[in-house]
Amino acid sequence: MVQQILDDLRTYFEAKTTITPEEQALLQRLKDDFFPITSVSREDLQTYGFDTRSVTDAQMRRLAQKMANDYCEQLFWSSMEIIAEGLEFPRYPECPVCASRHVCLDGQKGTFRCEGCGQEWHEHLYVLVEFPDDTSFFEEEYIGYPSFGSSDNGARYVSEYDYIAHFKKQPESNRYFKPLGWPESQLYLFQDESNDDLYSLNEPIQDESGIEDFGENAVWVPLCNLKQ
Repeated sequence: MVQQILDDLRTYFEAKTTITPEEQALLQRLKDDFFPITSVSREDLQTYGFDTRSVTDAQMRRLAQKMANDYCEQLFWSSMEIIAEGLEFPRYPECPVCASRHVCLDGQKGTFRCEGCGQEWHEHLYVLVEFPDDTSFFEEEYIGYPSFGSSDNGARYVSEYDYIAHFKKQPESNRYFKPLGWPESQLYLFQDESNDDLYSLNEPIQDESGIEDFGENAVWVPLCNLKQ
């Protein structure tokens, strides 16, 4: 019921042709990412034999607050997790170091952080794995994408997550790459003669899996080459 009232209010304000600053502020609050779970009413109390004829609104608000606190302290988090899993909500990957499920995403930075051990990793960055690191595990498990530009025949681009999960260490800073699809890749596919050394670090994505995932004319670009 509470959610329906909030939805009706939002629909009402959104349909208005003119809106006051106060109404705009209220509409913005109605759009916030919060969803009420339930409510308590005098009728609920009456069902359990309480005489609510003299119970004030202030007392009802205090009851609701105490019930909310009690729920949060006892069942809220476990119930949320169990029910969300039952509804098949997607989850962030577990921590690659300690396997904790308490992982948060910083959307602006594009990084995950484990609340358990503090490990951080990027969502969309890859690591070029080559000698002296052993790449056989990734090749055998079909993890990542082959590199044809490395002197190591087994070199592969794997996600930072997979790298940390396997080696239990942070990659070297000069091993980070980002796959760019067309048209963003256009700046990196054609050689800049004034920066031959830097250009040579870019590698067109040519393997079947890479083309399927990132598209035609995609390219691996080291972070040092990314143009802001």
